[in-house]
Amino acid sequence: MNETPHNHPPAGSGPTPVNRFTPPSPPTGYTPAQPFVQYQTQGYPPFPSQPLRRPSPTIGQRISKAAESGLIGKILAGVGVAITLAGIVMLLVLAAQAGLLRPEVRVVGGGVLAAALAGLGVWTGRTAERRPGAVALVATGIAGLLFDVLAMSTVYRWLPDIAALIIAGLIAGIGLGIAHRWNSQTLTLMVSIPMLVLAPVVTRGVDEMLIGFLLVYAATTLWIQVGRNWLTVFIVNTAAVMFPSLIFTQTSDQLWLTNGFALAGIAIAIGSSLLLVRSATHPEVVALASGFAAAPMLFAAGSLGAAAPAVLAAGSAMYLVVAFSTTRFVPRAARIMWLGAAIVHLLVAAGYVLDTDYRPSALMVTGLLLAVAAPFAGDLAHGVRVAGTVFSGIGVLALTGDGALHQLLSTQLQSDDGTHASLLVGGLMGLAATALIAWSWADVYPESAPQLTVAGSAVGLWLITTATLASAHLITPDADAAFRAGHAAATITWGVAAAAALLWARRLTGTDRVVALTAGLAVMAAAIAKLFVFDLAALDGIFRVIAFIVVGLILLGLGVSYAAKLGESDTSDTGPHARPAA
Repeated sequence: MNETPHNHPPAGSGPTPVNRFTPPSPPTGYTPAQPFVQYQTQGYPPFPSQPLRRPSPTIGQRISKAAESGLIGKILAGVGVAITLAGIVMLLVLAAQAGLLRPEVRVVGGGVLAAALAGLGVWTGRTAERRPGAVALVATGIAGLLFDVLAMSTVYRWLPDIAALIIAGLIAGIGLGIAHRWNSQTLTLMVSIPMLVLAPVVTRGVDEMLIGFLLVYAATTLWIQVGRNWLTVFIVNTAAVMFPSLIFTQTSDQLWLTNGFALAGIAIAIGSSLLLVRSATHPEVVALASGFAAAPMLFAAGSLGAAAPAVLAAGSAMYLVVAFSTTRFVPRAARIMWLGAAIVHLLVAAGYVLDTDYRPSALMVTGLLLAVAAPFAGDLAHGVRVAGTVFSGIGVLALTGDGALHQLLSTQLQSDDGTHASLLVGGLMGLAATALIAWSWADVYPESAPQLTVAGSAVGLWLITTATLASAHLITPDADAAFRAGHAAATITWGVAAAAALLWARRLTGTDRVVALTAGLAVMAAAIAKLFVFDLAALDGIFRVIAFIVVGLILLGLGVSYAAKLGESDTSDTGPHARPAA
């Protein structure tokens, strides 16, 4: 049976079939500039080769949409708040300077206007639809009342400072109560931001009254933020305390008051962040903002004198306590921010705890203590270890710049015994810190132990050289003899340290053996290089002879020792229990 391919009828068997499929017409609205591809395959509808482009909205349409979304109303309300508060400030301050109206009239008039605006806002905000405008009215009224209290206490001196702070706290509490009931972060912000900008105008500068007032306000606004993700309020309140406090620390000569305000600002910021991190979507930002509250203390440390280390240590202790005592309910990222703030305090404190000569030693001792504490720091161990490394590195660089490099290269170092003593102490402290930090990192990253050991050995060589040269200068007053004796002793010390590491490696296995071998070989290679590159040219007489003989004897002893070990291994391989050769 013959079949026609593709079911086409045979030629000449009848009339030609007609294609009854008619392609649909293009959709309405297409122009010739928009080509329309017609597919002749039945079952697939046609579609345009290019997507339709919606026309961009006009300026009028955008303005209309902004008005419908309430954006225009919010902008107008915000501008109205700023202008109204500026008018109240002019009534309280500028009118007094110009002699317009009696003081009682100014204060009462400003208070009545502010209270009326707040009351009108509360009445207007009874329904949720009208609350955007009501928030602006209440914010203006509360801020105006606060400025009225400030004017009565600082401009006219009618209220004692304590009474003014209490009254201001009560007024702020009323506004915050309304914001709490309406769940409005905007209301709180519209009080905080104008206060930050205009309060120094009313107080005629930054003084203790302004700082105390802002501290009370920051503490008062805390309870309303608990359980809410109001990050902006916390940042604004922290800035409202930090910037005036920073100015006050640079202009006030009352050290006890400056320190008190700085510590109080840190305590309020830490306490606030501790309560807010649970409900914040970005707890690390909350903790970081609380860390910036320490800026006034850090910038004022130079004027604190002998009290600087104690005050900075107190600030560091507060951050350390909150970083390590909140493991169960605070995310690690937030606690790392607190740890960073504590470390910055320690770094600044180390710069003031001793004089310039022993400052590198203080930095390296701090790095040593941090390296010791790292294994006990839990999930913050990595941050503590990094901090210890940074402190030790800065200390080594400071030691190098404070005379160690000049001592290494010059035979005519003009320094007293105090400088050499500080170099000796710094070299020994740095050597201990470097060894412990290198071991700590190698324990965490065993796959990188050889590289870490080589890096630590290089730093250790430099510190050993510094310590030996400083010791030679302390022993003899002859600078030339001290230079040559110190370098000879440094070379010998390198060889002894390398030999000790290589001999110790024979007793170890695994990663520990690799670390010890790598360190010993690196130090021995450096000792040999120094012997031929530097000592051969810089040393003369008995010092050169001693260096070459001692290092040569050390190498001979190591060779004999390792050869004996190899012989023992060969004997054990050929004994009665040796494995047969393959």
